[in-house]
Amino acid sequence: MAKYDAIIVGAGAAGLVAAKELESYKLKTLIIDAAPQVGGRLHSEEVDGFRLDHGFQVLLSAYPMVKKHLDLKALQTKAFSPGAFLFSGAKTITVQDVNRNPAALFSMVFSSVGSIFDKLKMARLRKEALEQSVEEIFDRKDESTLQFLKDYGFSAKIINRFFKPFFGGIFLEFDLNTSARQFLFIFKMFSEGDALLPAKGIAAVAQQLKSQLKSTEFRLNTPVKGLQTGKVILDEGEEIEAQQIIVATDPQRILPQLEDTLDWNRTMQVYFEAPSNVFSKKLISLSFAKNGLINNIACLSAVQPTYAPAGKHLYSVSLKKDPGMSENKLEEAIMLELKPLIGNATKDWKLIRSYKVQKALPQVDQVVYERPFEESRVMDGVYLAGDFLLNPSLNAAMLSGELAAKALILNHQQA
Repeated sequence: MAKYDAIIVGAGAAGLVAAKELESYKLKTLIIDAAPQVGGRLHSEEVDGFRLDHGFQVLLSAYPMVKKHLDLKALQTKAFSPGAFLFSGAKTITVQDVNRNPAALFSMVFSSVGSIFDKLKMARLRKEALEQSVEEIFDRKDESTLQFLKDYGFSAKIINRFFKPFFGGIFLEFDLNTSARQFLFIFKMFSEGDALLPAKGIAAVAQQLKSQLKSTEFRLNTPVKGLQTGKVILDEGEEIEAQQIIVATDPQRILPQLEDTLDWNRTMQVYFEAPSNVFSKKLISLSFAKNGLINNIACLSAVQPTYAPAGKHLYSVSLKKDPGMSENKLEEAIMLELKPLIGNATKDWKLIRSYKVQKALPQVDQVVYERPFEESRVMDGVYLAGDFLLNPSLNAAMLSGELAAKALILNHQQA
């Protein structure tokens, strides 16, 4: 008899949610992960009292799977203000959500982010997104986000000044080739809820999911070499038997038949400490400079004070691409780009650490919200979970874990 009813390879959000479903059916489950901690891409570390997430990550409160699986109060989340602070050199534009802040209506009418027609179209798009279900959004015709925005009638000005920096930073590609289905889904989520930072960083999401598991066993710091029917083979040669297996990580290394089937969007993030917040309250700051390095800046400690020690502030600077510089040169280039905006305040900024996240978001050609759970099965006794199966988001990662678990449970009951 197999040692486990199920083994899950990968302790990210997909794997943890899958384990939660398997536990509800009393299945003996083991999670294996090569990393020393759970979370996968939900990773944070503490450096000199600063809380650093790997990649600029926010938790969207409106995600259906967040509502289902997470306790936001226990995570002690704090929200960004809705809207954005846009800049190019010394030129600045503040964009606010007049639906949540009616007092901003007058200033938004005269904002240079776009024409009055752009603003009317934005209001109409928001209304349509809120009225449509998630399923209706993903049933619409597939086209690029950029083509959708053009066809909707948005001007080049608002596309370049707002949509490209804001959604390019979310998609991690700035041509807006990402499906309009994904754009409308994320647009709906931002319209319905808040962008949050947990008190203990984005890794706290994974820790909370792990805390919900009561009987699941874990083997961390344990790379997997491959799979055979009914067993997982570790890098060190040990074989662990299981009736069924869920692969909840990039499957290309351990399933050779899937090699070269998945590409990833990358990101680079640089953290700075500073004595004060020089930007606009709790808004994310977006650069629309055509040839700039910077995509966005956020004073994370202004939103979530636990991200920095008392008396200091933490800035996250996300870049459009890796410029291939040393950290010293990178710091100089970022400060040079910011100097027209914040002047001599740059002399008080100090680089803490930079991160190159090579597998930040999967590239998904045909985005969907959900698939029949039976499609999670890729071979006898082996199932896949991960947002690359649906759409690139934490919501999809969690949902894919549910779907893989349902397929495994059905097969277990029929065996």
